[in-house]
Amino acid sequence: MAFDNAQALIFTGSDVEKFLDGLSSNKVEINHDEVIDTLVLDNKAKIIAQMHIFKLNNMYISVTIADDFNGMIDYLNSKVLSQDVTISNVTNLNHIDIVYNEGKSHDKMKRFSKITQIGINNLYTVEIYSKQLDRLELDGDEKSFTEWRIDNIIPWYGYEISGSVNPYQCGLNYQVHENKGCFTGQEILTRMRTRKKGIYRLVCRANSDSPTSIASTEGNERSLYLERI
Repeated sequence: MAFDNAQALIFTGSDVEKFLDGLSSNKVEINHDEVIDTLVLDNKAKIIAQMHIFKLNNMYISVTIADDFNGMIDYLNSKVLSQDVTISNVTNLNHIDIVYNEGKSHDKMKRFSKITQIGINNLYTVEIYSKQLDRLELDGDEKSFTEWRIDNIIPWYGYEISGSVNPYQCGLNYQVHENKGCFTGQEILTRMRTRKKGIYRLVCRANSDSPTSIASTEGNERSLYLERI
């Protein structure tokens, strides 16, 4: 399925890993084939962007999703200051697709036949390839992807994830590293963990068991719900 709301960013410069780690809720230490799923947060721990970061040919590349992409770019540039970091948006040069529901492993970063594949939390794969190539056949659609996402309990932008929530309110707990150094929004998230207050988990229930009016993602027979822990 086409991943139309994703943007492809390239980060270059000698300070890139330090720069990304300082902004990210997760720890950014990338091996040659590793993919880091992380978030950029504001000072209230609200989500500015979700990033899937990998390294290719000495460049750091991020498949990025944000409510306000231009605002997110402005925010990133404001944090560069005197660091050796350059941010380039190459979305208009590339196709970005999601591969899901194929019963195969979705891990790490792989490169073949001019296509870069990155596995997201071993659940699905994002493929990036030049628009100089014909687009691969797409047989998925939003409806089938939503049903698959419900089955696998995956939070998504426009549903559970938005700029009005923090990671603990939308099922993205795994993208917060609890023992890394300082990052924007860390104090709020640490306080939530310590007090065990305001943290939610994402669950799947049959529509017959819960009213779909309160579901974060509604499906044909089952839906996703955010419930307080």
